[in-house]
Formats: sequence, structure tokens, C-alpha cells
Amino acid sequence: MIRHLLYIAPTLAALWFLDDALSKHRTAGWERNSVINSQKRWNASSEFDVVLLGSSTSADWLPPAELGRVMGVPATRVLDAHINGCHQDCTYAEVRRLLAEGRHFKTAVFGTNLFQLCEFDNSKRVLQQHMMLPKSDIPHLFSMYLHTAQPLRNMMRFIGNELSGAYADTQAIQDALGQKLFGKRNGSQKHRWVRRQAPPPKPPPTCSYEPDAIAYKKALSEAIMDDLGRLADEVYLLVLPDVTLDDPARAEAWARHRALHQSLVESRPYLKIVDLSRDGAHAKKHFRDGFHLSPEGIRIQRALFAKRMREAEPVVRQ
Repeated sequence: MIRHLLYIAPTLAALWFLDDALSKHRTAGWERNSVINSQKRWNASSEFDVVLLGSSTSADWLPPAELGRVMGVPATRVLDAHINGCHQDCTYAEVRRLLAEGRHFKTAVFGTNLFQLCEFDNSKRVLQQHMMLPKSDIPHLFSMYLHTAQPLRNMMRFIGNELSGAYADTQAIQDALGQKLFGKRNGSQKHRWVRRQAPPPKPPPTCSYEPDAIAYKKALSEAIMDDLGRLADEVYLLVLPDVTLDDPARAEAWARHRALHQSLVESRPYLKIVDLSRDGAHAKKHFRDGFHLSPEGIRIQRALFAKRMREAEPVVRQ
């Protein structure tokens, strides 16, 4: 038994050092650094009045200076806590982390797009959760995974993140090694491995809004709204537009989307819906890629947001 341990221990140690080197002490990759950079903004100060949550679709058009102007506070009092690609699963972990750190704000602003309500299975979403979620909340997260299409897959991904930094973001490791071996890749030419002509661009992501498709994100949305009630005195939930607003085939999905978020306010007096999917950006020219706004779209949505906030009744807790 001791002899076997003498063989196993050095092997495990070597694998650990290799894993740590490949993941650069668990700091390698764009996805990791999106989370790390957001956390750096949290730690820059404890004196914030307003926190902005969500993904790049929330922050690209609503930076601290603009949000502060509408809210009547200096930009330095606005915490930009958005994380690129941060859907509800990521926001849930982020809010739980902020609560665990004892943070509290006067106002929380969280923006969500229609397409984000579907699962969009991706290993980076588990990575984001693993980096931010307090350990004590893991059992609750695993209960949330029961709403996904493949609960055990998500649970094992989370455990794999704990065991291996390289496994947590294999794409970053592959890209780094590939660049060292073959040089920097030309993304516009990658199709030439299999075809002469580049394929047509993919349509913007969307969500069917069938009950099974949104079960996971719906459960997370409810948990987020409850937690935001403890994180902030008042919470504004922004319903964000995308290019599918003009598509008649998506009308029912949009109706379900608005109804779902309206239902979240019924028992939460601190929560207000700010519907920015009506009377604002909707045409293809208003978007860069289907859901990120163009300069014209930004101007439209900023004006609409300011108007909606002037019209909004103040939040009164009961």
C-alpha cells in the first residue's frame, strides 16, 4: 500500500503542477478574465450607490457616466459589475458573491435579453459560477441544475472545475497552445479547412420560450429577484430589445418574455420593470449583430431609458 502511494503521490503532484501551468494559476482565458476584471471593479471601492448587472448588452450602451446621470449620482458611485456573456446563471452567482461580501446598494439595475432565457449550454457558464459562487451555495445551485436538460452534466462540470483549472476552460488552453505551435490564427480564413467559401453568418440567437426551454433560467430569475431585494433598496429590471422585435414569428415569444418578467414584480414591492423593448430600437440598423446596439440604437435606447425612469413611480417597500 505504501509502495503504491509512493508512485501515485508524485504522479498526482506532477499533474497538478502541469494543470496549474497550463491554466496560468487559473487566470488563463478571456472568459476567466471577464470575471476577474469585474471583481477588480468591485474591489476598487466600497462606496457605491448603484450597481449595474448583466452582460455586455446591458453595459455597452449604459456605462457608469450615463447610468449615474439618469440616477442622479456621480459616475464614481456606480459599480459596473457586468460580465461579458453573463446570463442569469452567471448573474445568480455574482449576486450571491456580492451578498456574501456584505455589499449593499441603494439601487440595482439588471438588464436581460429574450434569448438569454434559454439554457444555451456552454462550459463557460459553469466556469463563471465556479469562480463566483460561495461554497455554501453549491447545494442550492445543484438543485437549480435539476431544471436543466442534463443536470448531471452540469454538476460534473462544476466538480471538474474544482479539480482542474485546464478543464475549466479547455478552449483557452487549446487556443494558447495552438498559437504557440502554429502561430496566430486568421479567423476570416478558418473555413478554408473544409470549404472554399465562408458560410453565411449565423442568425442572432433567440429563444423558443417553450416551458422546458426556459425552466432553468426562470428558476434562476426568481432566485435573483429575491436576492436583489437583499442586495439593494430598489431594483430596476430592464427588458432589453433585439432585432427579432420586427419578426412576426417571434411575437408570441416576446409576449411570454414580457409576461414572465411582469410576474416577477407581483410579490416584490422593491422591483420595477423598465420595458425598453417597446418604442425604442427594433430595426436591423439599430443593432451591430442582432442584440448589441449600433451608435444609432444607443442614442435611441439612452433617451428611452431616461424617459422611462422619469415616468417610473418610486419604489416603496412594504
